Amino acid sequence: MPTFFEFFAGGGMARAALTGWECLFANDMDAKKGESYCRNWGDGDLKLADVGTLTVENLPAVAPDLVWASFPCQDLSLAGRGGGLEAGRSGAFWPFWRLMRALGEAGRKPRVIALENVCGLITSSGGRDFGALCETLTEGGYTVGRWCWMRRPSCRSRDRACSSSRWMQRRRSIL
Repeated sequence: MPTFFEFFAGGGMARAALTGWECLFANDMDAKKGESYCRNWGDGDLKLADVGTLTVENLPAVAPDLVWASFPCQDLSLAGRGGGLEAGRSGAFWPFWRLMRALGEAGRKPRVIALENVCGLITSSGGRDFGALCETLTEGGYTVGRWCWMRRPSCRSRDRACSSSRWMQRRRSIL
């Protein structure tokens, strides 16, 4: 069974969608979201802490097949204030990325990192935030593209975009 870690887990909605996968670790910093996660999945996998305080020692001693991160969107959203990846909430990507780099340095590099966020990420800061994110992932040895885990004719691997509007009320992009 493939394994995954879920960061910025909220109520565990990525976990709900990843049927046939084993969650080895989940993280969120918000106590109310943590309560929701525990009601949905139990508390065995959840570490309630700011991602910036985590170290590789806090994570299971394996290289997961997938790391899923639904990092905060408020500073990237078209409805937000436009602070971008340098602002407090959406800037949580950077400590997450430092943790992923440290995981790789410890010989436990995830095979795939899936980043889920709003479509405003693409245009945030005139596209510079999306460019910085893509460059960061590429420099980390990852190929940047769209991952479409819905096996539908409307969502083929050759698609440039895989909009979650096909299965969710709000549109979000998955890199």
